[in-house]
Amino acid sequence: MLLEAFRPVSYFLSEQLARLRTGTLTPLTDFYEQQRDIFSRWARRQFGTAPESAHAVLREVLLEFYDQANDGRLSRWPADLRAHLYGVARQILTATVTNTALPADTPLLPASEADRRQLLLRTMRQLPYDSQLVLQQFYFHGSNFETLAVKLGYPNANVARRQKSDALRKLYEALQRQGAVGAAELLPHLTEVERSADGLLTVAEQDEFDTQLLLDGGLRQACLAYEQYAADLRWAAGRETLRLRLESLDRRVAQRVAAQQRITRRKRRQRARLGVGLAALAILLGCLVVFWPKRSTPSRAWSDFDVQEPGLPAAVTKGRTLLEQSMNLYRSGSYPAALHSLRRLPAGSLGQDTFLFYNGLLLLRQEQPQQAESYFQRVSQMRNSAMAGRASFYLGLAHWQQQELPQAQTALQQAASTAPEPQRAEARRALREAGLRR
Repeated sequence: MLLEAFRPVSYFLSEQLARLRTGTLTPLTDFYEQQRDIFSRWARRQFGTAPESAHAVLREVLLEFYDQANDGRLSRWPADLRAHLYGVARQILTATVTNTALPADTPLLPASEADRRQLLLRTMRQLPYDSQLVLQQFYFHGSNFETLAVKLGYPNANVARRQKSDALRKLYEALQRQGAVGAAELLPHLTEVERSADGLLTVAEQDEFDTQLLLDGGLRQACLAYEQYAADLRWAAGRETLRLRLESLDRRVAQRVAAQQRITRRKRRQRARLGVGLAALAILLGCLVVFWPKRSTPSRAWSDFDVQEPGLPAAVTKGRTLLEQSMNLYRSGSYPAALHSLRRLPAGSLGQDTFLFYNGLLLLRQEQPQQAESYFQRVSQMRNSAMAGRASFYLGLAHWQQQELPQAQTALQQAASTAPEPQRAEARRALREAGLRR
């Protein structure tokens, strides 16, 4: 689809295209962040398109650009990326406004391969979040098992390898249930084929595997299917990573706009409350707030007891550029960028409890309590860790934010006895005032 629109007059050879295919999405995510609002204004002027619809079109264009860069339809990086992508978007918006079909391209991929890729992409999205994350890190970012363990907070490389194998088996079992070609032939041989592909066999085992490969037709078919799906996984993991990053940018902008709107409304209300009568009313309301007995609503009042973690002190981050950058970004409220810098730390450069704790905290600050929960849970169970009590406190808030009130009460009770101040005081106040019940 849209092949002609992806053929501008001039291209130039660039490393950008190769980097895009091997895990660097920054050119596309930066373009979206810089052009998002400009594009929506352009689409409104030219086609009367609503901002939300314009953003969706731009995301679609960027995902299509990624697809074409990976399947070979795009062989040169555009000399003018903005003009190139706007031209594609113009075709889509024109077709939408005039209710006409886009010109069909001759697909580069065979229909069977394209269908297999789409089935794999849909199936991967249905996996648990942890499994998706493992597959994205391994197949798109090319992380080895040691790096995978550090980035995702696993104890060691062996655990990371098992997690990756479990995620892969879940994926192939789901594909088999949907009748995917090659999945049934691959599953019986998955363990040995995967170990060979990951370079985990000894020399003797690899020789035996190669000999068996010559004799066993079923094993050969399994190897072919594994190679096909591995290539599809690299594409799917990259595409899903790009989609999630673009949507994350949308959420951040929406949160910023909502905050600005709240500030504007607050200023208008303040200007409207001038006068003696309104001052008297404000005093009365203040008295009611102070003296009227009330109890917080557990499902909404968790933020009343939140404690802003100050981050690691300068003495700890001194001379450690990535760690210092992560803490500065955290304190400035740039939580996704802070998490990215934190996960780039070399293995062993930071205590495991501290690394896991700040992974969880940065996810919680991005309103992802379900993902933050597992990190806090691990730290809270480390009896000898100084972070355990604080982790229990934030684990309680994560459960509370998801309205898992019994689990929140349990975690806050633990924090009330083990956490340092001010988390201990806030945990006790939450248990006393918030009406948490088992």
